[in-house]
Amino acid sequence: MQAHLTGSSPGTTTAGIMLLTRARQLGYRLDVSVVGDPDDVVPIRGPALLYAPVLAGCGVGREHGSGATVVIPGPPADPLLVSLHPHGETGWFSVDRTSAGCHPGSKAFVRLSRDPRPGARELGRMIRQAMEGLGLSQDPAILDVCFGADIHPLTRIAVGLRAGRAMSGGRGAPITRFAASFTEHDPLPLHPPEGLLSDTLRRDAQWVFDGLSTAVRDPAERALELALQLAEDDGGRDLPLIWSLAEIGSHLLQLPPGAMLPPLGAAEDSVATALGAALRAEGEEDANRQLGTVFRFLGGKYVTVAPTHVMTVGGEPPPPSGDRVGRWMWFCAEVRRGRKQADALWPLITDPPQ
Repeated sequence: MQAHLTGSSPGTTTAGIMLLTRARQLGYRLDVSVVGDPDDVVPIRGPALLYAPVLAGCGVGREHGSGATVVIPGPPADPLLVSLHPHGETGWFSVDRTSAGCHPGSKAFVRLSRDPRPGARELGRMIRQAMEGLGLSQDPAILDVCFGADIHPLTRIAVGLRAGRAMSGGRGAPITRFAASFTEHDPLPLHPPEGLLSDTLRRDAQWVFDGLSTAVRDPAERALELALQLAEDDGGRDLPLIWSLAEIGSHLLQLPPGAMLPPLGAAEDSVATALGAALRAEGEEDANRQLGTVFRFLGGKYVTVAPTHVMTVGGEPPPPSGDRVGRWMWFCAEVRRGRKQADALWPLITDPPQ
């Protein structure tokens, strides 16, 4: 049997891989060729981390990942692109790999540790001690996840804890035990007001500190006062960190006493546990070229002349080259499209209409 595909999108290559894989599983002999030049593929470069069963099933990103987790290495100075949504078609955010932080709160966390002012270093030390008490890695990348992941706030907190504990190897105290009681206040917004000032922070976030348990309220109040004192000298440069921490607390206070954080789904858990490996993954890889390599490994061919009975695998044009997130979303969507089109093509190959 033969199948000739035409189309320039990753979906075409994915369809070819799926057809060849299915034929092998069923003991069929199938020749698959793609009309096109493999050197013309749109580059989809790392570093990136996502949960994508179809992409992982095509053998992409498996060197550093496991199961359906896909890890694509990239330049060490580039931020790691992460998606916690299944298949990676949406929900991307950035995690720093240089210990500098991507989120404003993470950057403030790093600045406090390097600040010459004793009060700033004390505040940074208090936050690090809190992270250690929760069993978290003190890498700013964990704060990038806790503050920036594009998922439900309580799940975002659970993912940050899972990732931080996986990187540190610790367990720590349950974070929900630090909330004293259920509150009727609305959670703080994810992003602080423009030009956040001390008065605004105290007015909007004081109820969060009031709702903490006695075990942590005193050090939390001390941290708040230190941050407000420092803001008098630097104009509130690092207040976004305090806001982000208070925003996390405002969601925890929505839970009734004794409640637990939501359990993680397969995508969230796999990405959280693979974060450490993705931050350390070295090399420069192209996910789209990996697809082509796997296609050829399975026996697929690229041809320049269209034979008869060519089947077109449609696709959308890619976003501009400078749009890394857009290209990853496009790539993941095209890969899933290729899987669906392979399912549609299989009956036409094995039982063609007469």
